[in-house]
Amino acid sequence: MIKLKTYSINNNLTLTSEILVNYINQFWIDIFNNIKDTKHLMLMCKVQFTDESQGYRTLGHLRKVNFEDKELFIDYLSQRLGILNDSYMVHSISNITFSYIIKDGKCNESNRALLQDMSEKVSTTHNFNNMNLPVSMNPSDYGTILVNNYVQVDGETLHRFIVSNGSRTYRIDISEDKTVNHVTILGSIDLSWVDTRVNESNSDLEIFKREIKKSTIYFIDGEVVLRKQMLNAKPISKLSQDKKLVSDFITMDIETIKDANGKFTPYLICAYNGSDYITSFSKNQKDLFANFFKQLLSSINPGITYVYAHNLSGFDGIFLLRHLLAFGKVEPLLFNGKLMSIKVKVLGSNKLENKTIIFKDSYLLLRFSLRNLCEAFSVSVSKGYFPFDLSNINYTGVFPQFEYWTGISQATYDSIKGVFGKRMWSFKDEAIKYCKLDCKSLHDVLTTFN
Repeated sequence: MIKLKTYSINNNLTLTSEILVNYINQFWIDIFNNIKDTKHLMLMCKVQFTDESQGYRTLGHLRKVNFEDKELFIDYLSQRLGILNDSYMVHSISNITFSYIIKDGKCNESNRALLQDMSEKVSTTHNFNNMNLPVSMNPSDYGTILVNNYVQVDGETLHRFIVSNGSRTYRIDISEDKTVNHVTILGSIDLSWVDTRVNESNSDLEIFKREIKKSTIYFIDGEVVLRKQMLNAKPISKLSQDKKLVSDFITMDIETIKDANGKFTPYLICAYNGSDYITSFSKNQKDLFANFFKQLLSSINPGITYVYAHNLSGFDGIFLLRHLLAFGKVEPLLFNGKLMSIKVKVLGSNKLENKTIIFKDSYLLLRFSLRNLCEAFSVSVSKGYFPFDLSNINYTGVFPQFEYWTGISQATYDSIKGVFGKRMWSFKDEAIKYCKLDCKSLHDVLTTFN
């Protein structure tokens, strides 16, 4: 919420316009430069005196500034410095502190005009239910004090003020430590609120929160900096059982080869919708993903289509993100730095032709390997095997040797080789067969899980 940027002043210098300008320029570089295009600041400047008994002093009131308002802000503080107490000129300072809040968007002309207001801050108001209420914890800012005494309420001693302002009369009960005000409008208006100070009472900067009805409003120096509102929650209702099996989704898999440096490069993408397959095979990355995505778009209807990949967040999604930008608006969803899903919006010639594809990670639903899931869900076609250490995608020849196969025993290898027989083994054909099998296995698992 409130952030601070403090600069130490060496050599115990007194505050001058030149020193002030130098540190405002530095603050603009350090803080404002990176957010200048999309945000504005609520900004205040104060100085700390070298003599600790002097404490600190605020140079001006909280002001809203855009990045391009630097010269206005400099002029505002310089002129304020000229009309303030002489202590700024005769006592050395140890640091300058900028208190600021980052707000979205640019502030408008009416707010920026405040930078030309050199007057002391007058009591402000805020609108609540079409009533202008004073923004202050000082009873005298409410109007004319009629009663000033102490009362006992529920065993607590309170300082009570009765204050009149036109047709309204306020009762203000202040706690003994002066941190909480209970305010009530007397008469037919049924309205009361609690103001709680959130900074030191001897500070020249007033920060407090107002709890009124279901709202909590935070004020700094009379300016609203945060609003919170309690909303009624909808009652929890029992969900009806969905008896319709959801099968309108697609599964996909990306196969890669690893070079001598350990870098993975995709060469094959397959997808399966429950009846038909999509296949794209190429070592050229642009062609591989463009061909796959064009086939995918032509196979789906307008609306939302879900595509599941097992371990999208840890592997496949990284490759996808690089190539989807050419086809539409890409919106990745991240949680704690982890990729959860990727939404791609593709606009047609009219709204009825718009297509949205959401890539999701099935591993986040079922946190087991695909092979274990096939066994657990007893799918009809289980996950296959492939020699992942073979990196020549153009290979055609005898059955690959045992050294190219990972995660299998010699007995399993012998069994796979025996079933294959003496046929010619083609990397491309076997890779596509393996990848299609993965897609179908995952689709069967998710259908059974549904």
